[in-house]
Amino acid sequence: MIITARLNRFRQSPWGLALILPAILMPLTTQLSVRLWMLDGYVYLIYLPLAMIIAMLLVYDWKAFPGIATGLSLYYFNRYAPGPAAAIAATWLLVLLSGWSGYRLQVKRRWGVSYGELRLMPNRLFWLAFFIPSLFVFMMQGLATAGLVPLKGSIFPWEPFSLHTLLNFQSVLLACVTMVPVCYLVVRSLRSPGYLRLTIFRLRQQFSPEVSKTEGVVWTLLLAFLLTMLLQVAPGRQNLLATEYGLPLMLPLMLWAAMRFGYLFTGLLWALLLMVLYQLRDRFLHPDTGPYQLAVISANLLVFSLSLLLMAAITTRQRRTLARTKAAALNDPVMNLPNLRALSLALANSPGSTLCFLTIPDLDRLSRIYGLRLRIHYKSSLAAHLKPELQPEEDVYQLPGFDLVMRLEGSGQLARIEKITARLKDYCLSWDGLPVHPGIGVSYCSVLPPVNHLYELLGELSGMAELSLTSGITENLQQKMTQPVQYRISKKIALLNTIQQALKSNGFQLIAQRICGVRGDDYHAVWLALENDHREPVPATEFYAVINEFGLTWELDCWRLRQILSFINQHRTRLPGIRIATELFTLSLCRPGLAKEIQAMLQDYCVEPWQLIFYVEESPMLTPHGGGYRAIDQLRYLGCRVAISNFGHGYGSYALLKQIEADMLRLNGEFVRNMFNNSLDYQIIESTCIMARLKKMQIVAADVETQEADTLLRKLGVDYLQGALYGEAKPLYSLVEKDEAPPQRLPD
Repeated sequence: MIITARLNRFRQSPWGLALILPAILMPLTTQLSVRLWMLDGYVYLIYLPLAMIIAMLLVYDWKAFPGIATGLSLYYFNRYAPGPAAAIAATWLLVLLSGWSGYRLQVKRRWGVSYGELRLMPNRLFWLAFFIPSLFVFMMQGLATAGLVPLKGSIFPWEPFSLHTLLNFQSVLLACVTMVPVCYLVVRSLRSPGYLRLTIFRLRQQFSPEVSKTEGVVWTLLLAFLLTMLLQVAPGRQNLLATEYGLPLMLPLMLWAAMRFGYLFTGLLWALLLMVLYQLRDRFLHPDTGPYQLAVISANLLVFSLSLLLMAAITTRQRRTLARTKAAALNDPVMNLPNLRALSLALANSPGSTLCFLTIPDLDRLSRIYGLRLRIHYKSSLAAHLKPELQPEEDVYQLPGFDLVMRLEGSGQLARIEKITARLKDYCLSWDGLPVHPGIGVSYCSVLPPVNHLYELLGELSGMAELSLTSGITENLQQKMTQPVQYRISKKIALLNTIQQALKSNGFQLIAQRICGVRGDDYHAVWLALENDHREPVPATEFYAVINEFGLTWELDCWRLRQILSFINQHRTRLPGIRIATELFTLSLCRPGLAKEIQAMLQDYCVEPWQLIFYVEESPMLTPHGGGYRAIDQLRYLGCRVAISNFGHGYGSYALLKQIEADMLRLNGEFVRNMFNNSLDYQIIESTCIMARLKKMQIVAADVETQEADTLLRKLGVDYLQGALYGEAKPLYSLVEKDEAPPQRLPD
């Protein structure tokens, strides 16, 4: 531990590693720099010492200057006389102080951010890749022109505006643009060895998620092919790829890497490729290639390097921004919990999951009293309370309203669900000093991917969780059904598709049955029949439940009403004065402007309002304070008759009868069938008839099957009788002649 602490202090101290590194790396980078012999002396094609010094500043900041001064002094005082060596070292330090001061003043605290940060790239390009190299070349050339340094052994000639100076300037610019990230990686890794692992992690993270192994292999093979042609194959007239002509072909290949593989991979690889290509330039450059051609090649590589690195930085940032946006889309910003999109993704990526649904209906009432903040705080706190019971890959997901859902890994999690249920019972929130402990319903089921109908499944779980509130136990969705969950949902979706197709292609069948009036004023009740894809009848309770669940009530009512009005209109000569009763969903009854829409339909088909009777299920919406009361009043004012259907089946029927204003009352057939065997049913029928007569309402009795029932109901004052005794149910169009076919399409 003591040795490790001392080593860390040595790496961080300006008088430790920062003092030694420049003295070691200065001669090493000079040897690695690419030089070219010209008639008037050596010239650099890539000058690495300046890139290394800038990397030292990016790692150590101002603490690097003692080491830089020491390294420059050791290097130049061993090669030049004291006067020229001091002038060169002072020039170095003045250039670095000027450029680094401007850079630090502009970027402030973010000066040491790793390479690839797009927001810092303009500042770094100006100060570190342009200002410092330009000032360095300008001042060093000034020293050479002024004769302050010996020209022998120097890379700077006496003539400032020469090809020699241009090549030196381009070499310094190219090194500061491309080689600083490599030097930064070396220096930073020596200071903090863990940075190398972090760089490898970031390098992998910057790869596009869509990159496949095949793409990587193809790209590598193409790169290897180009390098082989440039470095191994002898140049000739018949093989242009083995000459400098093949060098521009690196451009599309590296742009491919910039767009797909990220900034770190592209920048580091391109720097290494430049070093290899420059060191082995004799392999592909023609022997007659002169300094002018080298200057053009160097300028092209400099411009290409800038474009390549900018493209890599932009695409890397775009991928990072897109990843953050996708991550934000998986989280609810108000509750700070993952949402349904995250749940769907987790279910798709898991081999098997158990969904545990939590419903808190009282939370809706409490939030109305204490505000929405209570709901937000309660759900967030409840999720945090459940987190200790979850494994790393599991989570609590936010649902709209007052529900939450948990995803557990694998199936058969009954023991864990029992622990979670026990933990739920212990949870109590204190709000303004008051304990908030609403009831929580829990249901669960196991699912396997792919979960194609997640929303419908959550709806089933919600219903079971509400049942859990009354039963007091955790409900298993799969034990409550004779069929698996996914099969039931698929069947429901298939039925929904059948209903929608039937609405588009007139696939429903209208069934009619005669209603016997005791005074001879008969009418016909009409309802819908549906067949599935196998030509099997679908029970009305099944497809009515789907219609209500998916909000197709008005579409179905509108289709049925238009079919009935079309039938009356087309057969008014054969069936004059026919009256037809049809159902009207309660949700359709609450539709704004319902009476006006029905009035427009009656006018389109030239049908009188008295020919329609609407059956409406008893509901709290039919009371004076409900949404359907006004619609009933408007329909009656229009001239249509309204009947309360299945009276006695729901709750509070007598209270509803007291408040509702309707024309007819249709008794539930269960009372009629049992009135001879159950005196209570007989008393209900008798009392209902008395109350209906007081309200001046006519009474319809359903399921009348015997003559005895007919006689008794007539004595009780029933006005209309329906059942097999008066006629079997049959298709509506059978009321007219058999050879008269029904219409295929309705007029617009």
